[in-house]
Amino acid sequence: MHAGSLIGLLFLALQLVSIGYARFIPERFFCWAPYDQHTHYRIDVVLVDGTMTAIDVRRRYRYASEAWEPRNIANVFSIIRQYESTYGKSDNARVTVIYSTNGRAEATWQWPER
Repeated sequence: MHAGSLIGLLFLALQLVSIGYARFIPERFFCWAPYDQHTHYRIDVVLVDGTMTAIDVRRRYRYASEAWEPRNIANVFSIIRQYESTYGKSDNARVTVIYSTNGRAEATWQWPER
């Protein structure tokens, strides 16, 4: 087998492994259809000095405080988790995300995670 063919087969095999792996994690960044879930959500943030406005939430996470998420809702949780465990660690924020995926009943996710 030629080196070029071997490299090509290895490349394809790595892609297949990545796609297979992505099917079993919530973020699903490498799936062929990452936009297979549609979630309406609202992020509420409470700090010691009160509740943040929608504009404050957008500035904090660089993400809308209330919107439609075409990807898995785990992406929103990941953004919040990353910010609150690094930059916002000393703020002791209490974050609540109320969401509904694909028209199902509303669910709630909270930070800090319990």
